[in-house]
Amino acid sequence: MSMVARPEAAPARDDIPDTDDGDATITAGAFWPEIVLRELRLAVRLPGRITSTRLAHVATGAVAHVTRELEEWQKAQSAAGFSILAEVPAATINGESVNVWHYRNAVYSATRALILERWRDVDTTDKGDRRADALDEQTEDLWRDVRWSVADILGRPRLFAELV
Repeated sequence: MSMVARPEAAPARDDIPDTDDGDATITAGAFWPEIVLRELRLAVRLPGRITSTRLAHVATGAVAHVTRELEEWQKAQSAAGFSILAEVPAATINGESVNVWHYRNAVYSATRALILERWRDVDTTDKGDRRADALDEQTEDLWRDVRWSVADILGRPRLFAELV
């Protein structure tokens, strides 16, 4: 007879990143939810070797990318009387608008993709090249997640086409 002891899962509220980003946030105006770097780091499993400064820089680029993709839609929502994304009619999950979740998912995915795209170093070895190739696939998946989250906010079908 054998027994397997499984560790108890830590609740999300007890998650602790290996780097303290303090209360750092990225904001893009009143309409869009703020991006909390600590939450971003935990959600996409970014290690402490990504400094808070670098994370803030890359996350700012991700927010700029996503808000630019949604700019016309946001203007239409504001004209319709919605002052923040959470007010735009949408389903809710765990008390949060799915549009807010999709926005965060798009920003988080874009942030991780941008970091992975810059991960390679000048002295990459053959083993490092193989690892970088695996990261390329992950990066493609992350950019797909960005496109899908943006499409979901816009109410458009998810579309993925690839030239072969």
